[in-house]
Amino acid sequence: MKPERISRAQTSKNLGEVGLEEVGDIDIVRAMGMVAQVHPLGVSLWRCRYAGDMRELPSVLTGLMNLAGRHGRDPEVVPRVVRHWLDDVCPACQGRGYETVQDTPMLSDDLCQVCDGTGRLGLPNATADALWVLEQIATAERLTAAAIMRKTALDLNEL
Repeated sequence: MKPERISRAQTSKNLGEVGLEEVGDIDIVRAMGMVAQVHPLGVSLWRCRYAGDMRELPSVLTGLMNLAGRHGRDPEVVPRVVRHWLDDVCPACQGRGYETVQDTPMLSDDLCQVCDGTGRLGLPNATADALWVLEQIATAERLTAAAIMRKTALDLNEL
């Protein structure tokens, strides 16, 4: 299951049941609820970034600031890091990683010079604490996605 599928389920208007051999949006939403019991910050991060639910932003900021403080990191960097994390797509290539052929919608074979072909912008003036916060966000995202995928796989295996 791709992360995009998890994101789409969060904003789905179709939460009906599906066949026994399928994973529906409702199954993913249920799995996220269960995962939130163990990884609440990770689920808030997912909902904030991928489902566009900005109601989760206070939970994200508070959770990351508390985490930073507990690990001897500067919690004051958290709002700047989160702001960047929410909007890190390269404006020059729109996240594609390649330059476009001038006056056409086609991509060239040349990597974007602004983002070095990553499609994402790095955090400007990143301190060690800011980079640590970014790594915590990435770790929480990975753990949450893996837990959701495991939970939906377990549900299918129990049939």
